[in-house]
Amino acid sequence: MTATAERTRNRLVHELTGHGRLTEAWRAAFAAVPRHLFLPRFFRQTPDRSRYEAVDATDPGALELIYSDRVLPTQLDGDDSRWDESRRHGPIDGAPTCSSTQPALMAVMLDALDVTDGHRVLEVGTGTGYNAALLAHRLGSLLVTTVDIDAGLVRRARRSLAAVGYAPTVAATDGAAGHPGNAPYDRIIAACSVPQVPAGWLAQTRPGGVILTSLHREIGGGLLLRLTVDETGAASGHLLDDYGSFMPLRSCPTVRTSALVRAASQATGDRHETHLPGPLADDGEAWTALVALQLPDVARLDIDRPDGPVQWLVHPDGSWAYHDISTRMVEQGGPRRLWTEVEDLYSRWSAYGKPHRPHIGVTVTPVGQQVWLTDPTEII
Repeated sequence: MTATAERTRNRLVHELTGHGRLTEAWRAAFAAVPRHLFLPRFFRQTPDRSRYEAVDATDPGALELIYSDRVLPTQLDGDDSRWDESRRHGPIDGAPTCSSTQPALMAVMLDALDVTDGHRVLEVGTGTGYNAALLAHRLGSLLVTTVDIDAGLVRRARRSLAAVGYAPTVAATDGAAGHPGNAPYDRIIAACSVPQVPAGWLAQTRPGGVILTSLHREIGGGLLLRLTVDETGAASGHLLDDYGSFMPLRSCPTVRTSALVRAASQATGDRHETHLPGPLADDGEAWTALVALQLPDVARLDIDRPDGPVQWLVHPDGSWAYHDISTRMVEQGGPRRLWTEVEDLYSRWSAYGKPHRPHIGVTVTPVGQQVWLTDPTEII
């Protein structure tokens, strides 16, 4: 398997480099670290993307999957036994709670982290340990700390890292608290999403240090945020030009979307034809980012029906909007008119020439244990 794995790994490195995703600074790490040793087993989606089937690294075609540019789930519903269940009975339903990130996205984020020799790095969200291995190859194990709330994942990641010769600090803890024992850090990178930047991350980052994370928004958006911390403990920065959807930190509160949609489906509201060019989507464009930032507590549910796709927007206060994508008709009710807010944002964004995402700046400031985002749309 070693020669075959090396060939497939080199092919992936060549592909990522050719597409401009992998820079010279990280090429050696991607070429050296064997992703397959961090993925002894994983899931792949069925062709209709409705369920997951178990894959062993020794299965025919598994290496090609591992060294393809795709995300590979490794755990469903926080339960490691689901893989065995699928192996015995075939494809199963479930929600991914751990995965190996798409290599192209890993390469983009590591490059944006802008590390140099001697930098001390904290990774939040150990997962399989593959990203920690890339960091350890680049910086040395002593300068890398990685944390994950799932003790089982941490044990397996530690074993995988040791098997390929790396020994960073690997701890089982809630990533929202960081890891103060090895602070301060020059860089913090999160392989998970957070609704707001935890105050602990700011406190554990050196002045001039960088925090790179994904902002969790129930409506979507895939917002990759790069912040630089200043001497006061505040930080400012901007959204990256790349889309990167990550699972939320497990301690992150989430909106009960299905329950809200069930309640809204029994209500009636105002109807009108939308002037938006299409549905909201996780396409990584500036428009999606703007909506996600301005409607932080609004959740989205997309449903494919036999007579055409529909889209729900719901809020915990009972506000809701129902968009029939085929007919372009919208019905909405509750205290807020959610779809009208989206349409107003689109009109304002269009009037200013549809500015690109890097122009959307973000500032976070700690006040006790609270962190907030300032208005990110001053440009409009």
